[in-house]
Amino acid sequence: MSRLGLGLTAASTAVLVLTTAPLALACTGGALTATDGGVAVGRTLEFGKPLDSQIAVWPAGSSFTGSSNRGKGLSYRSRYGFVGATAAQYADMILDGLNEKGLNVGLFYFPGFAQYTPEARARQDRTLAPAQLGTWLLANFATVEEVKAGLSGVELTAQVISLLGAVPDVHFKVQDASGKSIVIEPRDGRLLVHDNPTRVLTNAPTFPWHLTNLTNYLTVSSAYAPASTIGAPGAGQLKLTPFGMGAGSMGLPGDFSPPSRFVRMVFFTQNASKSPTTTAAVGQLFHILNNFDIPLGVARPPAGTAEVTPDYTTWTSVSNLRDLTFNWKTFGDQRVRTLDLRQALSAAGGQLKLLPMGPQQPDAVSPTLEVRLN
Repeated sequence: MSRLGLGLTAASTAVLVLTTAPLALACTGGALTATDGGVAVGRTLEFGKPLDSQIAVWPAGSSFTGSSNRGKGLSYRSRYGFVGATAAQYADMILDGLNEKGLNVGLFYFPGFAQYTPEARARQDRTLAPAQLGTWLLANFATVEEVKAGLSGVELTAQVISLLGAVPDVHFKVQDASGKSIVIEPRDGRLLVHDNPTRVLTNAPTFPWHLTNLTNYLTVSSAYAPASTIGAPGAGQLKLTPFGMGAGSMGLPGDFSPPSRFVRMVFFTQNASKSPTTTAAVGQLFHILNNFDIPLGVARPPAGTAEVTPDYTTWTSVSNLRDLTFNWKTFGDQRVRTLDLRQALSAAGGQLKLLPMGPQQPDAVSPTLEVRLN
């Protein structure tokens, strides 16, 4: 993994073509705990168009003002410094990030199920746009328990953002350095909190439904079954032998739907060999997330629907909650890059810094290293 300092030139903001048609967004997240006790947490980011995410470095003491449909919303200063991947040019909308206390927050698409606080009931000075919640969490909280206690101080309302030309339906996965994880879902105008023992999240339907659905896969195992002999008296016997490794996971769903991805990620993270260090767990988690990389064109909407573009994995990120590094790769550059949070905050000098995340266009080609024989 190559390491990135803040000597890089800040990326130019790319203006996206706005659309009123919904864009597919199918993300998958999970976590691993290493033998040294450290936690690695990561996810993929799928989007129907290039999102042009950047890496934002936000120092402690940064000022933020949330939005509402009636004007300015919640205003606050960050208690902690943090880094994360932005939603295009919106530096206050962090899709996945890490703060200096080892808290990770990820935003995930939640189509058809998000139910925000009605505008008439919302307290304007407590209001944020849905995609601003992750930034508020990273800026103000150190642990999952603090997040639980603090959520009553904020409200999300249905606000159209120009990036989509629509109100984004989202929910959130929060993970802290102790290993605890929760899911936050806007339902019935409230922010519901679910403890997340799996540390996995995908998309719709609701998180409790995904947990119940795991019951359908109780017999799936990482070990293949032993040989078995069948037959009937007088008919002879037939010995059946597994074909080899991988037969234990027979029945694991292989499609890219949110329920199937949830089940697969739970299976992979529960059965992965324990890594000796958190750094090794970061590499292990990248290998796991490769199984959820959606190639362009293989997951597309049917003709005649509002969705007009296929999903593809624009970037993948993994945070090291022990050593405080943010690691990522993009569609157009499969090399993993590492940003040390402490070094980045020191180099930022108290100011917001933006770094290029890497090429995310569907026609981008990942660099290769040519090997020559002398």
